[in-house]
Amino acid sequence: MGNLNVNKDRFGLLSDGSVVNLFTVENGKMSFSASSYGPTLTSINLPDGKGGTVDVLLGFSTLEGWVIDGSCFGTGVGRFANRISGHSFELDGVKYELDDNDSGCMLHGGFDRWEKKLWNAEECRTEYGTGVSFKRLSPDGEQHFPGNVDVTQSFTLNEDNVLTLEYTATTDKPTPINITNHAYFNLKCYNGGAVYDQELQLNCDYILEPESNSPVPNGNKLPVADTVFDFTKPKLIGTDIAKVGAGYDHCYCMNGYKGDGKILDMGYVKDPASGRTMAVKTNQPGIQLYTGNYIEGIKGKNGFVYHSHGALCLETQDFPDAPNKSQFPNCILRPGEVYHRVTQYCFGF
Repeated sequence: MGNLNVNKDRFGLLSDGSVVNLFTVENGKMSFSASSYGPTLTSINLPDGKGGTVDVLLGFSTLEGWVIDGSCFGTGVGRFANRISGHSFELDGVKYELDDNDSGCMLHGGFDRWEKKLWNAEECRTEYGTGVSFKRLSPDGEQHFPGNVDVTQSFTLNEDNVLTLEYTATTDKPTPINITNHAYFNLKCYNGGAVYDQELQLNCDYILEPESNSPVPNGNKLPVADTVFDFTKPKLIGTDIAKVGAGYDHCYCMNGYKGDGKILDMGYVKDPASGRTMAVKTNQPGIQLYTGNYIEGIKGKNGFVYHSHGALCLETQDFPDAPNKSQFPNCILRPGEVYHRVTQYCFGF
């Protein structure tokens, strides 16, 4: 496909001797790299306007960083991303108890996270571009969820500078599923500092209302108009962030979502200083807007120390706590069905 190339290198070894590979996909203008551990987006390199490149993804320089850290830098998240209240849910008359790893909630799969698993990887070509597919069987009972779940996460690039993350899954028992990627973006550079002066626009008129003492949604939607959560018109991220406690960590509801698989325009991020942009499209109902509130002091790429608000996550996903909220879009995958979610990052420079 034109100038699209995939290169494979050894990234490192796990403690059991397993080899982790790193794949770099390039189109002659930009590139991304992803490892078979997680799987994990490790870098996104864009032109810097001076003949070089700039990496706009936070993370680490070596595999060891991801093995040790638990902040999900660029990692795939499942079986159920975000939180499930009471670290439990009931499905078809059976109650399932999950890990309590976040103040009474299950967060990002609990203690046995996908980000710490080695995935089978192979080069792929899809309708969205050229890249790598990462595959794994999540066995029945993993993270205390039911069903053997066959999962594929495909990361591809096309010649129009669109990075597509495509998730598919099947199961042999009914089970909740909600896959996302926890990429931390900073369109200045991974070491660009606070994202306050970057511009954000979201096609979301509502957020999920959180509980009074917890980020878990209470089941209601709140209009964002004329509030600190309003990004329906372009706004600098730093404009109201000081009024939102530690920072943004809220689930926004996609305008126009109907559950029909249609990919919708979610919005965009822009760095006015460099002119770099990232538009986001998805067929998911929600977007967790997270401003890196809890990455203070983490030593990242090339020894750079990250600070709170030094990145922006736009985690496209099903709604948090959907297994316990019947009013939310369905998150239950049943035998014979195919889970299929798509997120696209469209870069301009």
